[in-house]
Amino acid sequence: MKFSQNRFLLTYIFTCGILFQVSCAKDADLLSEYVINDVGETSENQILKDTIKLPADFDWSTIPDEYSNSVLEINDSFNLHNQHIVLPSNVTLFFNEGQLENGSIEGDNTLISTDSREPIVEEVTFTGTYENEYVMPYWYGAKMDGVTDDRAAFIETLAYADSLGLKVLVDKDIFLDVEETGKKSIFLEDNTWIEGANDARIIVNNLLSPAFIIALAENISIKNITIFYDQSYDANFGYDNQMSIANTTQLKNYLVENRGLVFNNQNPVWKGQVSFRYTILLEAARNVLFENVKMVSKGTTANTFMVGAIKLKEEYSANQIISNNSAPTSICNHIIFKNLEIDGAIMGIQGIVDNLTIDGLRGYRYSDVQTINGGMVGGLDYWMPPPHLIYLNSGNSENYICKNITILNTIDYGNYVGTSNVREEISGYSNSLKLVDFIENVVVDNYASYRRDGLGDWGGITNGVFSNIYAESKIDIFNPNFKFNSLRFLGPLNNISINNMTIKDNSESIEIYPMDYALGDNVSMDNVNVEVNILNNTGAGPFGISGSNNKITNSSLSIEEHISTLEYSPIIYQNETALKTGDNNFYDIQVNGWRLLDINPIERCIRIILANSDNSNNYAKVTDNSNNYIIEQTNSLRKDFWSRDETVTLGSGNSIKLNMTIPNGYVLDKLIVHTLEDLSEGTKISLGTKNSEKQNLISTISEKVGVVSKDLDDANLIEGISNIYLFANQDFNNTGKIQVTINLVRSAEY
Repeated sequence: MKFSQNRFLLTYIFTCGILFQVSCAKDADLLSEYVINDVGETSENQILKDTIKLPADFDWSTIPDEYSNSVLEINDSFNLHNQHIVLPSNVTLFFNEGQLENGSIEGDNTLISTDSREPIVEEVTFTGTYENEYVMPYWYGAKMDGVTDDRAAFIETLAYADSLGLKVLVDKDIFLDVEETGKKSIFLEDNTWIEGANDARIIVNNLLSPAFIIALAENISIKNITIFYDQSYDANFGYDNQMSIANTTQLKNYLVENRGLVFNNQNPVWKGQVSFRYTILLEAARNVLFENVKMVSKGTTANTFMVGAIKLKEEYSANQIISNNSAPTSICNHIIFKNLEIDGAIMGIQGIVDNLTIDGLRGYRYSDVQTINGGMVGGLDYWMPPPHLIYLNSGNSENYICKNITILNTIDYGNYVGTSNVREEISGYSNSLKLVDFIENVVVDNYASYRRDGLGDWGGITNGVFSNIYAESKIDIFNPNFKFNSLRFLGPLNNISINNMTIKDNSESIEIYPMDYALGDNVSMDNVNVEVNILNNTGAGPFGISGSNNKITNSSLSIEEHISTLEYSPIIYQNETALKTGDNNFYDIQVNGWRLLDINPIERCIRIILANSDNSNNYAKVTDNSNNYIIEQTNSLRKDFWSRDETVTLGSGNSIKLNMTIPNGYVLDKLIVHTLEDLSEGTKISLGTKNSEKQNLISTISEKVGVVSKDLDDANLIEGISNIYLFANQDFNNTGKIQVTINLVRSAEY
């Protein structure tokens, strides 16, 4: 039903401002949004309307045809005595503190307006066609003071809007008392449109039942409104049988009465009692749009947060008899959350869905279930699943998986509220983005998380592109034995690309890497960077994809201080199956800040676990920038290239033993000596490994500033533990400065 804006403008002007006038400046601003001058309107819509004040004894049953194209000003209360009133065409019903009661009105391009916030109808139904775009809850008795319970009036408003094909406009705070379990949830019908203005809030207090349920409904739009949560939960109580019965009965009755379902000793699809604790529950809804919606908790402690913001749930399809749990079901489809804000929630968005777009999501305050004093984290017996900003999975569906998921331009600010303690057992944790359990066709682009708990859990994903991702975490809050990385891979990946991702952990010191190694096939990572402070790692990681046709390039691990004593510590890891059968895998990794290799370099250098000897076509390269150490491994064959240098300022005497050595297991491949400052006149210096072999490395270096180098052939290779000396033919005479560089190589097979 289209709203004729110019017709409304002219009527407004020539009826002395009586149409849609409101009582405050903000409402006047709102009016300007509705009244837009469109010079393209036809002259037919520019006919000026007469205003007719209806007398208190006006006979509604015989409205003269001449009243067409007029404003009927209603100043009194009229009882229609259950009559059906047919209005002339193009009439404006202007309620000037008047009211209609007990009857039905059939409009013909009728416009309804009022300049007060008093109810305009009571027990009146509307049929026909209307020019309004919106209906207002206060027309049907809502006080809209943010305190009085306006639930009944709001439901009536929704019903009128549904019958007329209009939108609901909420321009002031409205409180809906929906606390009673299984009794007061508000069901939204097809084509519902709820829109806010003037920063208005819909205040709800749901606890053990949803505030709103969208059950097998489609074409729902909720825009420009704040859902304001005012309630607190008890961490010691998750659910009981009475709660289950009440919620199931409420939902079942609705599906029977409105969606053509018949239950033969069956109930709606069961997905756990926590599903009913979400503020908004979507039961296989279709074509739903949330745009510029804020979901905000009033309270400042974790026990006053929404247990869940939005639940996406599977349900039996409409119009069938349910005799067993194998009846056809449906899941949510074509759901859009655009510029949604969630501020003060345990779980954000959770469930199963096909065709989901999240664009511009902002997450602010979050927590885990707990008491007001921070006890009982996770709830008694962990009744609350580990929460996340976004958590998509199959929900144990026998028929569906999540697919066609697009998540764009999301920031999880990670403002944690509550105790610093976490769950004491390995029951999960509250990272930002959890995508697991068979998901197809995923795009995540421009996602940032600052949750202390980490970026996410990803796994069981086929066909995915993850780009431009940044995360900061503090995973030292967890017991390191739980292996809670900032990013965990739970389940195989297939045909996935991850590009331009930084995982930064701000813990002072950690024992596990903030990114886990993965498994899967056809997975690529490019420009993936992991950053930590003090690293005392006790295990492998952070790079590795166990499978075939995987590639990690242009990626890095940066360590502020590496204090681990773990020997043979791998940063590339493939599991036993991949070692035997993994094919066509490629790695090229840069490492910054790895521990020094002066002592036991073979044990302390980076290890690569890539492939067994009978495997083929796998390659890895790791560059340890801090130690000038390069490792190249092809299948099980490894070759190390280590460049070491030492600068010596010559003092007195005629020999100097360098601090660096040729370690056991390495071979000296090349020697470079750079004379940085001229030697004293007549001084000849050679390099050797002992007094009896003073020239077996280099017979003479440059006496002036310059460079001498030597490549050692197989016949002259120096290997084993060997010292390096500078030998002179006379006293150094405190003159000269020399830099010695040795290139070492080592070969091994794993």
